[in-house]
Amino acid sequence: MSQTVPEEYPSRTLGDAPRSDDGYYGPHSVSWRVFADPGSGLGARISLLLQMLEAGMMTHFERVSLTSDGPEAMASRFERTAAYLRDAIFADKAHADAASAHVDMLHERATWTDPADGHVEIAKVPSWQRWTWWTYIWSSVRGYQEYGPEPLSTADADRLVVESRVGAEKLHVPGPYFDTFAELDTYIHEEMSSKSLVYTAALAAHALRHPEVKGVLARWAGNKLIDGMVYLMPTDARLFYGLENRSERQLESGRAWTRRIAKLSRGNKTAEQLVATMIGESEKHPYQKVRSKASAKA
Repeated sequence: MSQTVPEEYPSRTLGDAPRSDDGYYGPHSVSWRVFADPGSGLGARISLLLQMLEAGMMTHFERVSLTSDGPEAMASRFERTAAYLRDAIFADKAHADAASAHVDMLHERATWTDPADGHVEIAKVPSWQRWTWWTYIWSSVRGYQEYGPEPLSTADADRLVVESRVGAEKLHVPGPYFDTFAELDTYIHEEMSSKSLVYTAALAAHALRHPEVKGVLARWAGNKLIDGMVYLMPTDARLFYGLENRSERQLESGRAWTRRIAKLSRGNKTAEQLVATMIGESEKHPYQKVRSKASAKA
């Protein structure tokens, strides 16, 4: 697979090191093909709703960060997270390492001291880390399976899950890891029995599910897209958000609409061109800049 960067993306400034390699995945990986496609991006949004069902984690982050600032703040947070995930997969190793190190540092600093007894709560709870990482991988694969340009074989889905161990290791996500998508799918569904929805999570989820849009047509299109997202969700997860009353006809309609949106987003670009675009975005706007040797000596 070619990884030529589109010409519209300029070279980096002298302060940022030039791209030196193909990163931890590379042109022959399944990850490049899947994560460059809009279908996986649509699926990834479902991971936020799944992550919000980890009640302890949501309560913790309500104490250490702003989780209910409304649609604009949520969108900004999603964009920053998306930039990190992009660089972790498509940037060279130096920039991927810098991105992962920065996110890991943010998690290390996300602590809260209980004034009652002085107990310090941390963000890096093993079960929270596992749930956050693997819901993202699961949701992205499901998005590509339903809204990608072509079917994803069982072998390729399994290979992507194994490739995703790299990102997990960089963020110190504890094992055990998974060998197949079927194992990951079982984990996601089994974990549903231990989840719940706290008030702050409900507020944040409401902002995601009800963006502020103007016009009847825009609201209709937005609701169709939400139905397409709900189609991907585990049935048990729908219960937490009161989405279980969606009829099969309604969900199928949303699924068809979301496929059209993914196709429009993809345009006429090939998988190679989509990958090149992701590399170009990483080149132009790295999540974390890496100082070039020449700049460092200056």
